[in-house]
Amino acid sequence: MGQEETVFGDGWVSDDSSFYGDECEQDRLETFCEEFRPVNAWSTRKHDLNGIAFKYRNVPPPKLSNPGEGQLVSWHLGETAEDFVKRLPPVTTSASDCEWIWVHNPYPEDHGGSKVTNVLDFTVRGQGLLARSLRTRRDIEANGQSKNRSVIARHLHEESNFLHQRITELAVESNVVCGKWMLFPSLEDLTRIWRLVVDGVISNRLGPTAKVAPDQGKAGERLVCIYTKDFRDKDDVLRVLRELVSMGVVTQRNKPVYYKPDAYTYLDIYKASAAEYGLQASVYSSQKLLAEEKPQQAVLSPRTQSSLNRFVKTVPE
Repeated sequence: MGQEETVFGDGWVSDDSSFYGDECEQDRLETFCEEFRPVNAWSTRKHDLNGIAFKYRNVPPPKLSNPGEGQLVSWHLGETAEDFVKRLPPVTTSASDCEWIWVHNPYPEDHGGSKVTNVLDFTVRGQGLLARSLRTRRDIEANGQSKNRSVIARHLHEESNFLHQRITELAVESNVVCGKWMLFPSLEDLTRIWRLVVDGVISNRLGPTAKVAPDQGKAGERLVCIYTKDFRDKDDVLRVLRELVSMGVVTQRNKPVYYKPDAYTYLDIYKASAAEYGLQASVYSSQKLLAEEKPQQAVLSPRTQSSLNRFVKTVPE
């Protein structure tokens, strides 16, 4: 078929097509919308056979399992968040007793970790990637001395993007794909924040695990990490962030919190060293993710908007 036939031929959608039905059909649907009563429709739902069966079905509770069960530095099945925090208070538990205090999600969902994680292989090969990238960046700067600075900056930016892509590919190959939201509460607020995080993990609201740093004899803030199973899964990362906001652990008005892949941690990519490779120490910011989430207003045709307005007026308050 020629191009004109595929665009304007019979049966194809165009501005004048009957894709939405002929005029009679459109009028019938508009009349249906005007006469439809949502409250009445939902009131009949309770008499529906499937609705009755769902209400009375006997669903057995899930079988819980805890990777940290029996470990002194981890939450145990049957412990409430309050009891756990009292047993291992994050403010006073000494770093000589444990490196981290842990809580694991006990629900049998796929939170990741079923595959073997090869951290050693990832770290060795990842350090090689960093070393090669540094040499490439130096060559770009050395060979570009006579060029425009914007050209050099573009080449350096391309190299940074390539490095991040290669690290991500290596992380997937080695199954080093976990990441974490990092909080730094003050000592005065640490117990409250950690208790909320523990409750969120054991109630299956957050991700697979979380941890808090014990007392190292230093004043100031303390690190709390809330993990997700895959740093590439932006929807899940955002879901956990929304939960932290709803729980009051993260506030949108205060300073942002940041999300960092474990891959970056294993390669010692921190704020001071990240700039050397043209990278950021984290891959997500709470402020940016929440700002991107703001819904965009849909642009409706005048006819659709008019029908919607008439329909809304029929819904009782």
